[in-house]
Amino acid sequence: MRSHLSDPAFFYMFNRTLALLSGAWAITLGLQAQTITVVDNETGASIEGVVVGASGSTNSLLTDVKGNANIRPFQQADTIRFGALNYERFSISYAALVASPIVRLVPVLKNLGEVVVSANRWEQDEERVPDQITVIKPKDIAFQNPGTAADMLQQSGEVFMQKSQQGGGSPMLRGFGANRALIVVDGVRMNNAIYRAGNLQNVISVDPSSIERAEVIHGPGAMTYGSDAIGGVMDFHTLRARFSNDSNLLFHGGAMVRYASAANETGGHLHIGIGGKKLSFLGSASFTSFGDLRAGTDGPDDYLRPWTSEVINGVDSQVVNTDKELQKQSSYDNQAFIGKLAWKPSEGLEIGANVYFSTTSDVPRYDRLIELRNGAPRSAEWYYGPQEWMMASLRASHIAKKGPWSTARLIVSMQDYTESRNDRNFGNARLRTQAENVTGLWVNLDAEKELSAGMQVFYGAELVTNDVSSTGIRVDQETGEEETINSRYPDGSTWSTGSIYTGLMHDMTERLTISVGARFSWSSLDCTFDTTLFPYPATKTSLDNSAVTGNVGLAFRPDKSWKLAIDLSTGFRAPNIDDIGKVFESEAGLLIVPNPELEAEYAYNAEVTIEKVISERVKVGVTGYHNLLDNAMVRRAFLLNGEDTVSYPSEADTSAVFAIQNAAQARVIGFVFGVDAKLGRGFSLNLRYNWQDGQEEDDNNTDPVPLRHCPPAFGQTGLTWEKKKFRVQVYTQFSAGFSFNDLPPSEQAKTPIYALNDSGEPYVPSWTTFNLKGSYQLTKQLFASAGVENITDQLYRPYSSGISAPGRNFIIALRANF
Repeated sequence: MRSHLSDPAFFYMFNRTLALLSGAWAITLGLQAQTITVVDNETGASIEGVVVGASGSTNSLLTDVKGNANIRPFQQADTIRFGALNYERFSISYAALVASPIVRLVPVLKNLGEVVVSANRWEQDEERVPDQITVIKPKDIAFQNPGTAADMLQQSGEVFMQKSQQGGGSPMLRGFGANRALIVVDGVRMNNAIYRAGNLQNVISVDPSSIERAEVIHGPGAMTYGSDAIGGVMDFHTLRARFSNDSNLLFHGGAMVRYASAANETGGHLHIGIGGKKLSFLGSASFTSFGDLRAGTDGPDDYLRPWTSEVINGVDSQVVNTDKELQKQSSYDNQAFIGKLAWKPSEGLEIGANVYFSTTSDVPRYDRLIELRNGAPRSAEWYYGPQEWMMASLRASHIAKKGPWSTARLIVSMQDYTESRNDRNFGNARLRTQAENVTGLWVNLDAEKELSAGMQVFYGAELVTNDVSSTGIRVDQETGEEETINSRYPDGSTWSTGSIYTGLMHDMTERLTISVGARFSWSSLDCTFDTTLFPYPATKTSLDNSAVTGNVGLAFRPDKSWKLAIDLSTGFRAPNIDDIGKVFESEAGLLIVPNPELEAEYAYNAEVTIEKVISERVKVGVTGYHNLLDNAMVRRAFLLNGEDTVSYPSEADTSAVFAIQNAAQARVIGFVFGVDAKLGRGFSLNLRYNWQDGQEEDDNNTDPVPLRHCPPAFGQTGLTWEKKKFRVQVYTQFSAGFSFNDLPPSEQAKTPIYALNDSGEPYVPSWTTFNLKGSYQLTKQLFASAGVENITDQLYRPYSSGISAPGRNFIIALRANF
């Protein structure tokens, strides 16, 4: 019997079937290969938003969050082209791309181009914008591994950060800080009715692991922002809910675990997104635990704490601190959550609902815990209660081909902010708690009309309303007895502000762009004082103010390698509840009262920028500026009912009357110098140097004294090597010092937080840290990074800070993207 294996017909059918199966397999592979991925040639990270086009076609595609795009529409084309900002353009044949579907784009420093959002709230080429803007990208955040958003801003080398405690971070921008610096999250301001003139730590409510991009616009040059943007604007853009480019669901997400040794810090983050063509969702959660912070060993002994306080057998006790570098009573925890839902009912319309929540544990106020009184600790306890921030927003974005706008965005949001101050004197059983809650409504409308390729009109409006709840209580920790005391602010206060603005950006020629804008703002405030708890000399006060601000800017580009810019702008800050509401006896014989005539303070700013790209490898830039703050709100002597003193129950027979008044001027001059250079063979160099000098009028309005929020010169420089999956950076951060005479009068009295000179006077030593960071792209999805900060273990405190900076700090992190 003959075997069928020897039958010629069988061999014919077998070979035919094998050929068909091979062809089908090849077709399947070809279809799969039609989805290509675009990555950074140096880091291997996926690049979103790359424009993909083809020869002979007017259509184009954009890569998604994973760097993917399906090139099936271009299968008849000979050549596929790829273009992205700050990358070399790249072309490849369709056949070669199908055979190898990974496209690697090479970063290049060819021009001054960078897309920025903060200047006009819409994407603009930086070369057309006259303002100085710092851009912080996800790639840099992942590499540096900051513990908080405050640390992230400081690592840019262009923002100075003050800390009174580990759970803090008060940015200083061009000599101004606190309520003269504006914080914006996804287009909505965080600043509220009780942002104070002292140092603020609200920026730590922003989760650095959820930031997709951050920008800092320095100075008051952006007319699209209202009150408080005198020093500048910190504009944070968090992770987005993304849509799928085709009929398939888009699943994406990321996770991170992090450890840092100086504070025995552990942190974790997870975000997950699901997107269809019309509906998408994103959820994000982050947790961080900071232990007591260890300072360095090489520096002034004045920064060490040889004692600490403990409760032993129910008694406050001052004990020896056997580990002087460990800053005991500085630990805290932080949590942050974001949820976003987006719906795209049509091609040009997107509607979204976002929820944000951030909270801390109790945060010890370290600078108060190191104060002594008569040789004993002044405070047994001093801590901020949980700092809770919640925001819920509804937003609608629309792109129109005709009509009053090309793009428009409406955001209606509600915010709820809670904080408290808790303190107990050493040896005293009574704990004082003052708690505040601010709720309010924020409405933002921003629109852009593109009149031509080189001319855009911007316009919009903003409305903010705040209600302030403030309570005070004192509790005996031994007996449980409670006593109602005066609150920090008048309970039930209201504060509102609104504004409208319009602006124009016009390319007058191919090389010259003009930016002009104007904004009208108003504010109102009402406070009612409860005289049953505290004998205020007033029972009610109200304020109404309005202001007009504007800007004119020119950006001139002699060629693609040059940018010359000048910007003239004004800004303002309207009085809030903190300015007017804190009516109290600040010390024996000195009473602060409301001033119904308080008005907004105005800033007048001029800045000049020169940038040059040399041989497409080196970018050098310098920005010089001058800022005058007029009508500045300061504490000065005041007349109440025509009298400069009043009878008031206190340690003194009478009390001098003071109030917050528009009675001073402040000036800041400075410059920022920067260098970014690609040296070849994977090496690059960056340098940032910031110098500023600020002065304000003294209490008599006669002599100038140093400005409180104007730090010494500071900056950083770094050398980076990048090759394929590796990145290594060696860098320094540095700050000049202040002598006793350089310190503002308010800082000269803060002996506990400063080093002391031979005369026992406080001063600020200069400092420099050396740091090493490295990263490796383990796989397309896994990214590992590690480093050591402050290698030489310097013991230092940044200017005005009440806690020493971390000593030698080992950091390791692992990130996954999927």
